[in-house]
Amino acid sequence: MKAKDMKKLVLCLIAAAVLTGGAACGNDNNTENDRGTSTENSMTDDGVAGDAGEALKDGTEDLGEDIKNGVEDAGDSIKENAERATENR
Repeated sequence: MKAKDMKKLVLCLIAAAVLTGGAACGNDNNTENDRGTSTENSMTDDGVAGDAGEALKDGTEDLGEDIKNGVEDAGDSIKENAERATENR
């Protein structure tokens, strides 16, 4: 499996984890009941969705850096090949 295909697979798995984690996991540990109403303190505990979001963000940043490095390497290769081609004439 190529690195590009592997990165796509990992990104899809992370996205699936975010979607399923957000839909399937509820957290009511931070809920306070006050006369039949509830308020949730979501700033203190991000839970599974927060962790998956961070992982998705990190994976996306890594993928962006890999793409940037690949494009730079391709540009350098094209430049070097053009220089070699003109030197041999």
